[in-house]
Amino acid sequence: MKKKLVIIGIDSLMPTVLERLVERGELPTFKKLMEEGAYSRAYPFYPAETGCNWATIATGATPAKHGCKYVLRLPGRPLDKSVWGFSSEYCRAEQIWQVVDRLGELSIILDYPQSYPINIKNVVHIGEDGYPGPNSRFCIANAHAYKTEEPSPDVPEYLRAYITRIEVKPAEGWRNLPEGEFLESEIPLKTRFEELKFYLLIEKRGEVFDKVSLFAEKDYGKKLGEAVKGSWSNWMKYSFKLYDKRVEAYFRMKLIEISPDGRLLHVYFTQIYPTEGWSHPPELARELVERFGPYLHRPTEQALVVSGAEDTETFIEEQEYQAEWYAKTAQYLLKKYDWRLFIIKWHGPDFFQHFSLHLIDPTHPLFDKSKEEEGWKLYARFYRICDNLASSILESIDEENTVVCVVSDHGHVANVVTHVWNDVLEKAGLFSRKPDGSTDWSKTKAFIGGEGVWINLKGRYPHGIVEPGEEYEEVREQVIRLLSELRDPLSGAPIFSLVCRKEDAGILGMGGDRDPDVVICYHVPLKPKVAKKTILESPLWGKVTGTHGPFLPSARTLVGTIESVFLVKGPGVKKGYRREYPVSLADVIPTLCYLTGIPVPRDADGRILYDMLE
Repeated sequence: MKKKLVIIGIDSLMPTVLERLVERGELPTFKKLMEEGAYSRAYPFYPAETGCNWATIATGATPAKHGCKYVLRLPGRPLDKSVWGFSSEYCRAEQIWQVVDRLGELSIILDYPQSYPINIKNVVHIGEDGYPGPNSRFCIANAHAYKTEEPSPDVPEYLRAYITRIEVKPAEGWRNLPEGEFLESEIPLKTRFEELKFYLLIEKRGEVFDKVSLFAEKDYGKKLGEAVKGSWSNWMKYSFKLYDKRVEAYFRMKLIEISPDGRLLHVYFTQIYPTEGWSHPPELARELVERFGPYLHRPTEQALVVSGAEDTETFIEEQEYQAEWYAKTAQYLLKKYDWRLFIIKWHGPDFFQHFSLHLIDPTHPLFDKSKEEEGWKLYARFYRICDNLASSILESIDEENTVVCVVSDHGHVANVVTHVWNDVLEKAGLFSRKPDGSTDWSKTKAFIGGEGVWINLKGRYPHGIVEPGEEYEEVREQVIRLLSELRDPLSGAPIFSLVCRKEDAGILGMGGDRDPDVVICYHVPLKPKVAKKTILESPLWGKVTGTHGPFLPSARTLVGTIESVFLVKGPGVKKGYRREYPVSLADVIPTLCYLTGIPVPRDADGRILYDMLE
């Protein structure tokens, strides 16, 4: 009998947190998997981010070979014209579902990176291409908040975009309004494709205002939805423009705060997402919505919390809803179809840890020892969402004939680094700007773009000015010397742990034509010499307290780690085995294929982890 394969991908599931919560008895499903299977920490490839490492997990190939990262700077395009690296067309290595398709067998895929546009015939596909950012393929509008108060002064401009200020006034011009006392507020709703106006009616019940209702026009008989203080509204369905057509889409709102007089208001709106278009076969989307409720591809993310657009409780409720929706959908699909591969990526922990790692990691200057246990309770609550998702999937399979894997793509470390941008290169004469602030490519030799430095090479980029050969190497050496000498202005420590040519970073998976010419890995101090005040004055540093990306795969803070999780259970797997040394994420697919009899993807670089097998 052919063995089936289940891969439960949980973005940024962190081994240090997982291990501690299992020891505390907080995660029964993960405890069971560890007792009945084999567990190891895993080293991600560079950069330690979503677009890169989920591609490695699906292919067994290094980033240099599969070519995927969160942001791609493609040869032949200007360096500042990047693309999101989540489309299936950008993956150069064979993926596990393509192998299963060659066998003529079915894969069930839930929003896994680089799985869309669909590139196989035998597939049930839910979601998109795994991109976790705003304005995904079918997103009509991202989550947003409406408040009567201005954001806090320490909220930077880019975060203020998540909040629209509104005014409250007496209700006027309404039709069919019942007896009572009402206030109103206009809600300007800007989607990606149009600008609309809704109306919020604020209702007094008893002695206080504690209820709001939403309308597309001032007619009480045409209410879309309502919410009372601290609660969610019903799901609201409305017609919106999506590209060149109108579609039905769902959203809901939560009344987070309202003063007794109704003048102080904080209303949160979820992502607006269509009822169909995100499934294969196409008719499956409506069936799932009817059975399990509306699907939101990206209900929320960390910036909504750090901006004040929503509170932590609302964030967790949104993530719980999405994870439960995935769990119910997984159970239904696993029973409905005859499948060989089931694979999912859920992004919740990544969003969560970006704004909360300081609650449990003493490395971060905002850590408060007196609230540490409170922080761990919050982490236990959130990780139980992951535990429940895994439990729901396990309930729906034949465990005797199925290999189950739980894997993550990277972890987080405390955000205590001093980020380096192009002004450093500009001072050295390697980067130039035009009077309007845009890059002057006719004078720019090097460009910092997140996880590395790209050389503006002639023949590779349209505006390249650096000659291949001797000049190219001279510019690279100049960049390496410059960045290697940089020191943190607060501590005096080196800013980077590693600065090197991409060819010298082959152990990190680098060396491809899409990779930066100079690889940079930030140094992470265990005890940074910096005051809380300094942190708060630098929002990118202090507001987002957990981070990942351009770091060594083994980078650690006191609790945080860039390492990821690999947990496998099933026939042929040792029981209760914990590996002493981390594996490589490239080893995941070769090992799973060996266990299930599925051929290894042709481009895989990883090895079979025989020590984890019986």
